[in-house]
Amino acid sequence: MAKARLTDDEIERIVALLISWQGKLSWELLTERVETLLKRPFTRQGLDKQDNIRTAFQQAKDRLRSSPVTPSATEMSTELAMALGRVERLEAEVAVLKAERNRFLEKFATWQYNARSSGRLSESDLNIPLPKVERDRSTAE
Repeated sequence: MAKARLTDDEIERIVALLISWQGKLSWELLTERVETLLKRPFTRQGLDKQDNIRTAFQQAKDRLRSSPVTPSATEMSTELAMALGRVERLEAEVAVLKAERNRFLEKFATWQYNARSSGRLSESDLNIPLPKVERDRSTAE
């Protein structure tokens, strides 16, 4: 029997978890939190297979490794602590999105190279707009 696969929504939830991750991070800790979050177990390999999760994991590791020591919550006001937490989450999200954008740009460059080298597709062929969908048209005509 095949194991359950991650849905797009579940992948987004795991990426959001990684963006807001604080403290020590490892694949073992992540799989434990994912099991709690999704109510079913996943392996490290299953999570690592997803490009978005792998990118978010690496970005979280880099962020946690390089993040400066921040004052404890008792040393700053509640509002300042919340604002600092929000800024850190948004910076982490931006880093993940930049890494994903770079991955897509690399894929596009590969497609562009392959299309040009095959000689069968030109840039004008690739830029042809998609056909319009006629949603109100009856199929019984």
